[in-house]
Amino acid sequence: MLPLELMDAVCENLAPADLARLSYTCSSAHQAAQRQLYRHVSISSSRRNMSVVLTLARRRQIAHYVRTFSIELDSHSTPFRPFYLQLSCALSGMTELTSLHLSADPTASWILEGIAFPRMVHFACPFPVDSHVSNFLKRTPALLELEVDPTSCRNEPPAPVLASSSVPLLRQFVGSSRAAQAIIPSRPVQSVQLTAGDLTEEVATCLSDSTAGIAILSARTSSAPAALLQLLSQKMQCLVHVRLLATYTYPEAHYITFYEHIAGALNAFPYLQTFELSGMHWGSEERKDSSDRQRVWQSQPMKSESNPTPESLDVDSYSDLFYAY
Repeated sequence: MLPLELMDAVCENLAPADLARLSYTCSSAHQAAQRQLYRHVSISSSRRNMSVVLTLARRRQIAHYVRTFSIELDSHSTPFRPFYLQLSCALSGMTELTSLHLSADPTASWILEGIAFPRMVHFACPFPVDSHVSNFLKRTPALLELEVDPTSCRNEPPAPVLASSSVPLLRQFVGSSRAAQAIIPSRPVQSVQLTAGDLTEEVATCLSDSTAGIAILSARTSSAPAALLQLLSQKMQCLVHVRLLATYTYPEAHYITFYEHIAGALNAFPYLQTFELSGMHWGSEERKDSSDRQRVWQSQPMKSESNPTPESLDVDSYSDLFYAY
C-alpha cells in the first residue's frame, strides 16, 4: 500500500542484486525495482551483459525507464548487423534518455535513423557527421554536450552543415576539426576540444562564429604557434584556457625569440588565465595597474628569476591555476 514515491525512495538505496530479488515479491515492487534496475544501463563485452540490449529491444516498457545508456563493443568481437538492428530498436524505446554513449562500429551511424531524444543533454559516439548523425541532431533540442567524429581522416569530404534549428543549446564540443566546422557556427559553444585534424586559420575563423564566445580550447596545430595565437586573440577574445599541441618545427637557435613572440601574443588576450603549449605551461600574473582581468605573461615557460626585481613576475609554478582545466 506504499505510495509509488516511497517505493522508489526505498529502491534507490538497494544494490542491483537486492533490486532483482525485490522485483519477484509482488507486482508493485516489481515495477519499482525495474525502474531503478534499468535507470542507468552500462553494457560492454567484458561484462558479458550484451543480452540486456535484446531485453530492452523486446520490452519497450522497460526501455522507457532508462535515463543514461552506455555501450562499449570490443573491437575483437564486433557484432553482426542483426545485433545493431536490435540496438537501434532498444534505443528507439528510450524516450526519456538524458545521456547516450556509444562505442561501436564507426560505420553504423544508421542505427540512429528515426530516433528522437527530446530530453538528452549528453551524446558521445564514434560516428562521422553524415546524414544520419545530422538528422539525429535535429531531434535532440536539449543537447548541451556533444562528442562526435573523434578520428576523422584528412581525405574525408567536408561534413554537411547542420540545420540552424539543430542543437540550439550546445555548450561543449569534442571531436574533429572537420565536425567542428559543421557544428559550432551559430551555436553557443563555449568549450572545444579538437581530437583530430589541424587547427588552421580557416578552422579558427569558423570556431569564432560561436554565438557565446569560446572560453576553453584544446587542439593540435601545424601552424606557427605565435602567429596562430595572434589570430586567436583577434578572433576569440573570450578565451580563458588554451592548450595547444604544436607540430611546428622551430629552429633551436631561435628559442629565445620564439618564447618572446609567444609571450607577446599571449599578452593580447584580455581574459586568458592558463596556457599550455606542447606540455609547457606559461606563467603569468595579474596587472597591478589595471582593473581588468588581463594578465602579464612570462617570456619563457615556467621560468622564475633567481634574483627577482620589481619588474619580474612572481609566479607560483604549482598553483592550481595551471591545472584549472
